[in-house]
Amino acid sequence: MSTQVNPDLRDAAASAFREAICAKMEIVPFVHQRAWWAATDSQILLDVPDPQGAVVRLPDGTVTHYMLAPRPEGRARFVSDLGAFKVGKSFGSALWASGFACLPNRKVTLVGIEYSICEPEFNYIIEFLLSDSGMGMKKDSLTNNPRNGDMFLRLTNGTVYEAKSWERKDALKGKEIDAYVYCEAYQLPGLECFTAFSQNLRARRGFAVFPTTPDRPWVKELHQLGHGADPEFACVCSVPSESNPFTFDAKAKERDRSLMTREKYAIHYEGKLGDFVGRVFNFERGDRHFSSRSYPELFDGGDRRENLRIPVGWEVVGGADTGTFYSAGLVAFSPSGDAFVLEEFPNYRYVAGQPERDESLTIPEWSKAVVERVTQLGARANFWADANSQFKRELINYDICLLPSKHTRETRTEVTREYFQHGRIYLAPWLEILPFELENASWPDETTAAGRFERVKDRDHTLDWLEHVLSHRPMGAGLPAPRPPGRWADQFRPKGATGNIHLGAN
Repeated sequence: MSTQVNPDLRDAAASAFREAICAKMEIVPFVHQRAWWAATDSQILLDVPDPQGAVVRLPDGTVTHYMLAPRPEGRARFVSDLGAFKVGKSFGSALWASGFACLPNRKVTLVGIEYSICEPEFNYIIEFLLSDSGMGMKKDSLTNNPRNGDMFLRLTNGTVYEAKSWERKDALKGKEIDAYVYCEAYQLPGLECFTAFSQNLRARRGFAVFPTTPDRPWVKELHQLGHGADPEFACVCSVPSESNPFTFDAKAKERDRSLMTREKYAIHYEGKLGDFVGRVFNFERGDRHFSSRSYPELFDGGDRRENLRIPVGWEVVGGADTGTFYSAGLVAFSPSGDAFVLEEFPNYRYVAGQPERDESLTIPEWSKAVVERVTQLGARANFWADANSQFKRELINYDICLLPSKHTRETRTEVTREYFQHGRIYLAPWLEILPFELENASWPDETTAAGRFERVKDRDHTLDWLEHVLSHRPMGAGLPAPRPPGRWADQFRPKGATGNIHLGAN
């Protein structure tokens, strides 16, 4: 039979075959599984009992029927199932994909960051289609060796299921596909995993399915597209662990509540997307800007850097991070204790998510620009920095003094998180580097112990100095109180020493 099959007939046949698999194997899909299946069938699953509706299994294990209504946007071709771990995302996507096996010469590709990630879906497909308890279909060939990158099933009707690793993504190019299933999509580098190969779906009006935990900021793009931004996208989200009554462990959930970070707990057990997606700060670029409209006392005119002014009674404090990549900046504290990030002075920018140093910017030139701006704002060129900062001696020649901050990164991060959590920090609209670093700051995967944590040390040279500054103006109780620079120097200056105590002898 030709590969040219009317897409509407194909989709209707796949839907019917999917239901036949469920009937044969006595499978009742969970609500979230049925919801996104319905979207691919041009329907919406409503939380309304209907004896003639779609059969679903509720979190308490009982079986009922929910009403189906027409989807105004028509058939969704790109769907996301965003939920907690162990809620049946792999099972549901594999069963859905198995529907295509009823037609000849179809092609379904599983995509994972590596082949082993595709194992659950691939094994389920084998069980649904080939086993005696399943549909008992015949195969031409089958290899299932993720270690060697060989996961391939061809049925006797010519329909193919195969797994591909993103590490070998070039193998995804130039093929007509009926469906992509992006296994644990959060591990992939971003929406590029879809956009780079979406043209392969056009000829057959194919589908892309994203069953994943929302463990990376980029997954929010799927959420936004699936909730109105694009009618061809649909999203089922915030699927909690209770959705699967066969795997849910109430005792483990309660235990892990005190062991995990709030971020990890929200992902693992609540399937949350938004506030906590594995990130350290609840921040996205564009958030928490101050302007002449919201804070007119900070501007003498429009929202431009040259119009910035510091009111009487406000304190301006500097921070710095020096090394191969270096940066400095200024924060103004209002009398009420709110922090306003005014300036950043990096010697780098981000290109494709990675820092790229401005080789033409010398330390003397950088220092001159910093001091000039500090002077304009009526501040002092004293900058909190790491106690082991580079260039201490050199920078003092340009009237920049680095004050040693001895707070741990754990403490610095926690204080900074408090500022964001309490809404007590605001960013100037012209900042570019700091917003990127705030948005991408993340916890290490192994961070699960109670208490405070150290964030990943990556792409954070500007963020570092912000944390230094804020840690010397903590909002929370029980944190080290800042020492005034003069008292600190007097206390630790060796007898007979000359020069600046923070920099060593001149």
